[in-house]
Amino acid sequence: MDISQKHAMIDIGSNSIRLVIVGIDRDFFSKEMMNFKAVARLSNYIDEQERLSEQGISVLLSVLRRFQFIIERESDVQFVDAFATAAMRKAKNRETVFQQVREETGLSIRLLPGLQEAFYGYLAVINSTYVEDGITIDIGGGSTEVTMFRNRHLIHSHSFAFGAVTLYQSFYKNGGADAGDRLETYIKNKFSEVDWLSGNRLPIIGIGGTARNLARIDQIREHYPMVGLHQYTMPRERLNRLTNVLAEMSIEERETMDGLSKDRSDIILPAAAVINTLVKMNEGESFMLSSEGLREGVFYEWVLKQRRQARIPYVLNESLRQLRRDFNLDSDHTAYVKKLAFQILMGIMDFMKGTASEKRIAWVLSHSADLAYLGEFINNESSSAQTFYLLTNMNINGISHHDRLAVALVASFKNRSRLTDYAKPFQKLVTKDELKLYEVLGAVLRLAHDFDRTKLHVVDRLSVKMTKKKLRIIAYYHGDAYFEAQAAQRHKKHLERALKASLAINFVDGAE
Repeated sequence: MDISQKHAMIDIGSNSIRLVIVGIDRDFFSKEMMNFKAVARLSNYIDEQERLSEQGISVLLSVLRRFQFIIERESDVQFVDAFATAAMRKAKNRETVFQQVREETGLSIRLLPGLQEAFYGYLAVINSTYVEDGITIDIGGGSTEVTMFRNRHLIHSHSFAFGAVTLYQSFYKNGGADAGDRLETYIKNKFSEVDWLSGNRLPIIGIGGTARNLARIDQIREHYPMVGLHQYTMPRERLNRLTNVLAEMSIEERETMDGLSKDRSDIILPAAAVINTLVKMNEGESFMLSSEGLREGVFYEWVLKQRRQARIPYVLNESLRQLRRDFNLDSDHTAYVKKLAFQILMGIMDFMKGTASEKRIAWVLSHSADLAYLGEFINNESSSAQTFYLLTNMNINGISHHDRLAVALVASFKNRSRLTDYAKPFQKLVTKDELKLYEVLGAVLRLAHDFDRTKLHVVDRLSVKMTKKKLRIIAYYHGDAYFEAQAAQRHKKHLERALKASLAINFVDGAE
């Protein structure tokens, strides 16, 4: 990646302060270059006069000096965007603090209003997930932002003046057996003041560190086989159980709990209660994590302005664009193979009635073709295994975990035995009927690749004729299709086995 500029963001939150540096090239491909976090808990330093104390100012300056030291020694940083949220919104002496920061570090801090912070969370979610309609919740240290969006357009937003740190101080710090009950009552009353948070039955998308911890803990408890937290989904019953389990544990037990950051072992209690209460009141079926939040929203706003767009039109296509670049995929070959695959698919659709909707079948085949044999970038001989590993072990924006597994199984297809082996660790995530469908689509895709074995596009089109248990494919070609014919005849058995039908393949010179 030829980095042309770097964008530095400093997120001054109530719980932590983070520096992220993103590199961008001329085609607006981006890559995170650095990511550093310091737990500062500035909200703990807001005194009774609602001023950031001298000790709090000292903590802030100490962190910012370290970050500025890094930025100054990193080449090509054109933009430094430092922004502050709830703790500094509350601090009445913030302008004095900001002036002191400017004088001692050279950094200018902009204060984000609550609704602006909510907007950035929404912007991150719609540009990094597949969700069209939902409610976002970003519970920080000193505030909680919520939004509702429909068809990826923002409908409502609200900022509450409570967060995980402030709620912990108010309800848990001094103990009390009824702390959890009092907190739940308080949250319900607050959420009830915003009518669109109740009864809409939309997915709840959680943003921020505490939401991320909840997802990570659940993955560990469930022995979840796929890698990646972004777009991970939990049923609301499981979220409720996890919230109760956390509440019953001592802080010492939570500090050693797998998946839970030690610095969040206290504030995870109110954060989990807030999210769980919202999911219940909304009456939706699930809670989903977005690993992208405020900082990513700030970056999306900047980069989308450069691209003259309001939002990324189709998130998965943007991910595919990035993957094509990262793995040096041949776009012409991919498009050509996809065309041939769909010609085969259209001819066998009667075989597939009842397996899934035509729209679903076409979606899986199309995006599997986009990423087929991705692993050739690493090793040609083991491309099937490499493809499956890559697709199940990296986050891909704009696609659910379930669909990512589907694409991985089809895109890596080599034969039925290999498909079965790949699927074994994922038995909870894929049904037998789905596996049968993926075998057919994988065999179709492999055969389509055979028809462009030389990548010279010598097969012009495929004509597929089908009777009850017999299938015939006529490949009209020009030039020399020797290697295409050799490969197709060798691998046709996979489609025969998947469809339980015989397949005859004939090559016809289109010039004759």
